Amino acid sequence: MRFSAATTAGRFLPQRLALRIKPLLGRIDAVLFTADERGEAGRMSLIAFSIRIVSAVIAFVSQVLMARWMGSFEYGIFVLVWVTMVIVGNLACLGFHTSVIRFIPEYRERNMLAELRGIVLTSRLFVLVASTAIAGLGALGVWLLSPFIENYYVVPFILGLICMPMIAMSDLLQGLARANSWALFALAPTYLVRPVLILALMALMLQFGFAPDARTAIFASIAAAYATTLGQLIGIT
Repeated sequence: MRFSAATTAGRFLPQRLALRIKPLLGRIDAVLFTADERGEAGRMSLIAFSIRIVSAVIAFVSQVLMARWMGSFEYGIFVLVWVTMVIVGNLACLGFHTSVIRFIPEYRERNMLAELRGIVLTSRLFVLVASTAIAGLGALGVWLLSPFIENYYVVPFILGLICMPMIAMSDLLQGLARANSWALFALAPTYLVRPVLILALMALMLQFGFAPDARTAIFASIAAAYATTLGQLIGIT
């Protein structure tokens, strides 16, 4: 027997309240159980909205704990490096993370399987090569400019560039998942799994005696980014 929010409300809620919320619950049932494209889009929107809410809670808790563990100065360095890597990683996708959302459904609809395989493979190779090259050039630039940069920024930025290709690849995989209407594979790794993993690894490293500084946090972020992206790659493939 299929679950129905409207039917369940009619059984367990007072009649007046059940009648008032029945139209809303009916729309929820339509989103959850309609098999057409509109229902699929509604389910994706509902999943995305739910993930974003949970992600906001995780981000708030993570910021509080990381700042308490590291102190405001070291936490500020970590945030600067991490945000920079996320922005540069997104740019390193060269637009493939959005173009696949357009072309994959079109190729699948027209049964253009060769083109479909081509864009899936080519986008991954281009993003991986481009992001790795950008990371290498960035590390070289930081090293060459190190006499003009404060010492406490140099090593964290070089370490951050190690995980930048995985951030770029994760953005591409998110686009591939969206193109196939896989909302969980698209959003959960980036917005749920990776931040929780960073926090857990940071706590574990502190327990093993690592210094509570930006370098330790970036090491945790590197491990979390690689683990999350590889898992996402396996799941989507």
